[in-house]
Amino acid sequence: MSAMHPVLKRWLPRLVLLALLVLTFAARCYNSADVFHADGRIYFLEGDCYSRMTRVKMVCEGQMVIRHHDFENWPQGTTPHTTAPFDWLIAGLKCVTEAGLRIVDWKGESRMHGQSLDLAGALISPLLAVATALWLWCWAGWMRLPFRPLMLLFFALSPILVQGMELGRPDHQSLLIFLLGVAVCAELALADLGTPARLARRWAIVAGVAWGIALWVSLYEPLLFFAGAVGRHVLFNRTALIARAVRGRWIALGAVILMALFLDGWRLSLPDATLRGHFAAWSRTISELMSLDLLGNRVWHWFGALWLFAPVALWFAGRIDSRARGLLLLVLTMLCLTVWQMRWGYYLALALTVSLPWQLASLRIHWAGWVAGILAMVPLTFAWSGMLHPSEEERELRVWRRSVQDEWRRVAAFMREPGAFLAPWWASPQIAYWSGQPGVSGTSHQSLAGILDSARFFLTENPAEAAAILRERRVRYVLLDDLSHTSTNLSELLMVSNSAKILERKAPPEPFAKVLAESPRQAPPFLRYVTPAERGLVHTMGRVKDGKIEETSVKLFEPQYHQIYLVLPEKL
Repeated sequence: MSAMHPVLKRWLPRLVLLALLVLTFAARCYNSADVFHADGRIYFLEGDCYSRMTRVKMVCEGQMVIRHHDFENWPQGTTPHTTAPFDWLIAGLKCVTEAGLRIVDWKGESRMHGQSLDLAGALISPLLAVATALWLWCWAGWMRLPFRPLMLLFFALSPILVQGMELGRPDHQSLLIFLLGVAVCAELALADLGTPARLARRWAIVAGVAWGIALWVSLYEPLLFFAGAVGRHVLFNRTALIARAVRGRWIALGAVILMALFLDGWRLSLPDATLRGHFAAWSRTISELMSLDLLGNRVWHWFGALWLFAPVALWFAGRIDSRARGLLLLVLTMLCLTVWQMRWGYYLALALTVSLPWQLASLRIHWAGWVAGILAMVPLTFAWSGMLHPSEEERELRVWRRSVQDEWRRVAAFMREPGAFLAPWWASPQIAYWSGQPGVSGTSHQSLAGILDSARFFLTENPAEAAAILRERRVRYVLLDDLSHTSTNLSELLMVSNSAKILERKAPPEPFAKVLAESPRQAPPFLRYVTPAERGLVHTMGRVKDGKIEETSVKLFEPQYHQIYLVLPEKL
């Protein structure tokens, strides 16, 4: 067989890398229709994203570090665990998008010019995915690891990694995936007994900075990863912790932690009585906090066959390379945590990605590793088939979700006068972001007190109790979603069923939410119903005769999915 042409040999890896980076970005933009709506406006995928973007908006307005949220759990607000690095990253990308738009569309004709902040929020996670993929490729090259293309192919196509870093999801999980990928890879380089001291010093600094920023972003997932990395070195290679060449790790880590404490302060606090008493019930309504069924299809769709193949392959690989043993512990730990809560699925997929070269190398035969890697990823294609070609029911559900978001935006635009609002907790962050008004509830567990009050308001049958909540929370607007029903009982509003789950009690026959949503005329005196005409949803059409408009004869009503009530303080 003739040797590969030198030019082709030099350029083929670069072309493969480019193709995989494009695939990584494109895969995370499969949901573009849910983010870029037909009206030209940009939407995000969930409530937490809007909370993040509200923070970024505050940063762009000059408040560089946000230690208190007034826009949720009004009027007390919250002291969030959210920290500054991801805010700054999105704000920096906003400046880049503005510059790019001025170059690409210098005439200013695109609607994106007024949405540079939203565009930055929509793009940040896919761009971090590309940065992560590029890092993995370069790291594997520096380490002379085999099967780089398969490693990046799994990273590009794993549905759970796509979900964590997809278009329209400005969530800190995407930054954590990038930072933990850098940190874990750097630690594996330090665990290599053949690493020269000069390179070890560089890897140590990279690891320290990555660990420091990751712990600054969150003291939850990164702390467990960091403890695992330290434990791995204690078991298999203690010199990677205490050698003179790796001191830079601890110096860099300490410097970043001190900077985080100086800028953001200490954010952790013990849970109060409200959180202790109701967190379990609230968490059961959050899908990512639910358990993963190992007998279902999801585990195969997310991880392919690697979740079964990896423990066995890494066990055999560990006989030759001790680094594989540390990766085996990481994979098993992440698998157990993912079974407990699905939110850990992002990090299990990351662990499988990083360990893939060791897994496939355990087969000893190069072509067998390629065949095994491709076959292990076959189940991912079934997930992608459903994602790219959804059922008719799923397509209708996506259209409905877009319509609901469009309507919430119109509701927010109506709230021009300053005043707090009470709305379903899952919709409160986007209403706060679009309207600039604070909400009683939110989507974070720190807003649980406000969530509970909104649930009591929706579930009560006593107008006096509802009035007391509005008075204590200083509410100006009451917003109701009269379109969302439970999938099991189409006659039951989601506001009612969700509130009953959170409060752990049975819904009454005529809860307040149902009365206000379906019978506005039965509203108590302290709530004034805002009519469709006041909201601009009614258009009159005049009859034309002989070129002149006669009396009004036709009224056109736009769809109304949500109800708005104004609170009359004098009648509370």
